[in-house]
Parts: sequence; C-alpha cells; structure tokens
Amino acid sequence: MTDLGVPDLDIETLRLLVAIESARSLSGAARARGLSQPSASARVKEFEARWGLSLVRRSARGSTLTEDGEAVVAWGRAVMHAADTMRASLAAMSAEKVEGVAVAASLTVAEYLLPRWLGELHHRQPDVRPRLHVVNSELAAEEVRSGVADIGFIETAVMPRDLARRQVGRDRMAVVVAPAHRWARRRTPLTRAEMGDESWVLRERGSGSRSTFESALRRVPNVAMEGTSTATLIGAAMAGVGPAVVSARSVVAEIETGRLVEVPTTVEMLRPLTAVWRAEERLRRPAEDLLLIAMESMRWV
Repeated sequence: MTDLGVPDLDIETLRLLVAIESARSLSGAARARGLSQPSASARVKEFEARWGLSLVRRSARGSTLTEDGEAVVAWGRAVMHAADTMRASLAAMSAEKVEGVAVAASLTVAEYLLPRWLGELHHRQPDVRPRLHVVNSELAAEEVRSGVADIGFIETAVMPRDLARRQVGRDRMAVVVAPAHRWARRRTPLTRAEMGDESWVLRERGSGSRSTFESALRRVPNVAMEGTSTATLIGAAMAGVGPAVVSARSVVAEIETGRLVEVPTTVEMLRPLTAVWRAEERLRRPAEDLLLIAMESMRWV
C-alpha cells in the first residue's frame, strides 16, 4: 500500500496487459513476457481484484481488453516509459566508470530515445559507463564545445557552425490543447496567422522546441507560460493555460485517453535530431558507437 492508502502499481502486470492488447491472446502475451499461461492469468486476476476492475474479456476466440482495460493500458504505457527511462538513467549514473562516455542531450532525446540507445550500447560494450547530462539544445552544444560532453544530441533547426554534426532523425512537433479549448472542436487546420494571434505554453529560449516553433511561426510568439520541461507544458495545457507545442512522442498517452487534443495546422513543424561533437577531435569508440546506434535506431522512424 502507498501512503495514500491505495494499492501500489504492479509494472510487470502492466507490461502483460500491453502484451495482451498487442497479441489479442492471453497465451500469446504470456509467451511474449516469458510466463506460463496459468501464471499470466493469475497475475491479471489478482490485478483486477486489487483494483476492483474488469480489464480483460476472455472468449474462445482469444482475449481482448475491456474499455477499462484500454484506459489502463494507455496510462500504463506512460508509466512503463518513465520506469524504463529511470532504469536506464540510474544504470548510467550508478556504475563505476570503466570506460566512460559523457553525453549531453536535449529533453526529448533524453526522455524518449536515449534509454533505448544506451541499452543497445551496454549490450555491445558492457564495460562502457555513460554519463548523461539532460539540458536544452543550446546548453548541450555548449557542453560539447567546452569538453564537458564527448557527444551531444540536440533537437533544433539552428545548427552550431563550429561543431561537427550529423542528423540522426527527425521529430514532429504537435499543437495540443485541453478538450475544453475552442480549438479542440476545429474542423480545419490552424493557419500561421491564427497561431500568431494566440498566447502559448512553450519551452524556454535555447530549447529546440522553442526555436523550431519560432522558425515555423516566422515571428516571436505571444507567451502565456514558459516551462523548462515537457511535463510542465503538458500539465499546463491540460489545465487550460493555453495551447502547447510539444514533441508528438511526448503526448501519445494523453491524446489516446482524451486528456489532450492534437490540433492540425497548415504549418509543418519538423525538427532535426542531430548529433554534435568537437570538429577538431575524432570521436572515441564509445561515442562513435552511440552515434551509429542512434542512426540505426532512427532509420525506420
């Protein structure tokens, strides 16, 4: 039980429920999670009993999620993402450095992409101990420039000309609003002029999100609130402070559950995800391998 007097979350069962949604079968989900079918079934029943919910509809044709089950899975994806991010970050921080690589990364890359990249780096080079600094794009470039970081990953269209660089992928920015916002019921895309008249919830200056939006808007936006994290922007948008511009990767769960609505626009907001390093130095092997992993990972995205 938690301090609030309610049961704690069982992340492994959340992973099993996600697998049931994908496999549409309890036995298939059990195999995917390395469980026996009786063990998987017992896990689901215990979870349902603990929370007083019916999550899985069982039939001769397979297992599907109930409406409550679909909501739990949508929330669970966000919980699992946060847990995976924390696990990768703790692993990078806690182990004694044998051969290190210092990585500076902007927020979206650090939250949604780097955990997978660092996991693959560990698989290939288990003795390498990364050190991760999560900063905005401008500061990530500065840490590389000053030698604090061996390699940086930034998400801005404004490239530092004094650093070597290679684009590893792209990220789409989305306009999101609370369901009660007048834009949530629009049938036509927002124009650049309409966007220019609105007051926005945005990241701070120096962030890739902010520079991408300003470049797309072609003017300095009106700001209702600034935040230094994506979570702050998402929370402010849900609270009705104003429309927010965030990475589409970061609001999948909120859009699936109806807590936010993505508003289409006539303005394309794609930003490059770019690796940067000091031009006068060759990347050491751990940093070079991380760059290759990033490029391989983003090839099909």
